[in-house]
Amino acid sequence: LDHVKREVQLLKAVDHPNIMKMIDSFEDEDYVHIVTEICTGVELFDLVVDNTTDYGCLPEDQAMSIIKALLESVQYMHSKDIVHRDIKPENLVLSSSGQVGIVKLIDFGLSRRHGVNEGNMTNQVGTPYYMSPDILRGNYDRTCDLWAVGVVCYILLTGYPPYNGNNDSEVHASTKKGHLVFERQVWGNLSKSSRDFVRKLLCTDDATRIRTADDALRHPWLSSR
Repeated sequence: LDHVKREVQLLKAVDHPNIMKMIDSFEDEDYVHIVTEICTGVELFDLVVDNTTDYGCLPEDQAMSIIKALLESVQYMHSKDIVHRDIKPENLVLSSSGQVGIVKLIDFGLSRRHGVNEGNMTNQVGTPYYMSPDILRGNYDRTCDLWAVGVVCYILLTGYPPYNGNNDSEVHASTKKGHLVFERQVWGNLSKSSRDFVRKLLCTDDATRIRTADDALRHPWLSSR
């Protein structure tokens, strides 16, 4: 119940075009109900499934547009000291049917407030494919959201995750190993700038890693739009 109440409080605190807007909430004997704006479009996950081929997934321009909208929501959340901690295609929906709807970030169930100067978070929460090495080590900050954006971007462009495995343990091990592969059959059809963007988000070297939404939005792959 504490988690649900925290989610409601965080949703009350946000108002951004790329974040699902909460209209109201109420409680009965059995449930807490959250009333949101209507979104009739699909989850981004479904869009990926429907468009994946041997040669990639979404057109680069479309992926770019989605990632830019996602980063703007992350930029806004972080400005309010809110860390989402569960960014993934299943938590991104389109506001309307078709492929032209506005991207909305949903599900703040694992979100929490965390200031820049607070000690690092330690709870190992999230969805395995999208958890950063820092989360897996139990010592992380808001940059975990940027890592997840990098994973989502990779998936939108390729149709599959950058770090994979047959179970959660294997996915975690692959993530910790950090061997990022850009298969020519797919990435040969994409711009060098897109590869550089993903590489800098999914980088374990703090000297070259993109650590803020502001810096990500300034990357040439997005700033050219």
